[in-house]
Amino acid sequence: MKNKLISILSVSALVLGLSACSTENKDPKPEIEVKEPAVETFAAEYEMKGTTSSGKPKNDTFIFEGKTEDGIITELNFDIIRNKGSEGEYSKKDIMGYLMNISDAAVEKTADGYKLTTLTAYGYDPAYGEGALAQFMVSASCDNLTDTTTFKELNFRDDALSSPDNAVSVAMDKALLAYGYLAKDGGIELNEETLVKDILSMHGLYADGSYQEGSKRISFAGYHGGRSYGEQMAAIEAYILENKMTLEDVYEMFKTTNQASEPIEERDTISGATITFVGDFQRMVYLAIHGELFEGVVTHTTTDGNTKVEVVTQGYGGEMETHITFDAEGKITAINVRDAQETENVGGVLTAENSDFINALIAGQDDLSKVDAVSGATVTSNAMIKAVELAVEYYKGL
Repeated sequence: MKNKLISILSVSALVLGLSACSTENKDPKPEIEVKEPAVETFAAEYEMKGTTSSGKPKNDTFIFEGKTEDGIITELNFDIIRNKGSEGEYSKKDIMGYLMNISDAAVEKTADGYKLTTLTAYGYDPAYGEGALAQFMVSASCDNLTDTTTFKELNFRDDALSSPDNAVSVAMDKALLAYGYLAKDGGIELNEETLVKDILSMHGLYADGSYQEGSKRISFAGYHGGRSYGEQMAAIEAYILENKMTLEDVYEMFKTTNQASEPIEERDTISGATITFVGDFQRMVYLAIHGELFEGVVTHTTTDGNTKVEVVTQGYGGEMETHITFDAEGKITAINVRDAQETENVGGVLTAENSDFINALIAGQDDLSKVDAVSGATVTSNAMIKAVELAVEYYKGL
């Protein structure tokens, strides 16, 4: 038995020895280098000060922060904070403050039953009206609200056109169109005989077989699918991540898509978002890329004694490229805004070729402090004044 065990061990050792020799003689396998992605973080805050549509002061802080891997955005937080740092601070992601694709409802209890104070539908449809009138702001009311009250029994008014002293009514076909988006969101096929309680159940103001006193705002999918402002911001976030965009891609998108001067139906919209991408969106991404906003002279060219200075300033719609031409005597003879996205019929009037404001800048070049900014287009006019000031300073140093 002992001899047999020694024999087995000897064979095992021989096999192990051969195996070891075999391993030693083999060429070593090349190591596969696993390249880790280049991970970087980015963060930008851009503050925009202005006034609300009701004329009240506001400041919005645009936040754009996240992470990239090999340049592709993989994590993103896009937010707009109103009145950041003050007692009234809030995020536009958390509310439905943008009056588009929302519905407010309010029910009051009366001595005899219930009253519908308001039921609104704010949105857009090109079939509702032409141009700006395609954006509808319709409200409905009813003094005696019962379980059998139908849609046709409501009183409809156009909130956009009405005043405290003059209520503009809305025809039934337009009311059906406006509230159709809201009803569809609740799985309701809207017609004149639709029960109002079915619509108010979407707001939680009809439950357990009776009306509920109170008020509630909800959102609904609109013409382009967008819902509340916060939900539209989330749609933009998702679009950026799903399409594996770089910061440069996003900057170009905000620079070329959804301009305020374009009719809504002609915008190249993101599914779920119809927010107009004006200068604030561009600026926050530029800050994320470069760390600061650029304003200054880009270059100059001299031809036949005339010197053309190219200047970039920040207008309402984003970067403005302005060419200021000086003659041989150092006098400004021409101003051309070559690349601007200012709102049509507002800042766009100032940047138009040979505009009155351009002529005022040329005429007042010796003392630009006397050229007043234009009310209603302050950001645009100040950007143009600054472009001329920068060009003059640069030209003097040539």
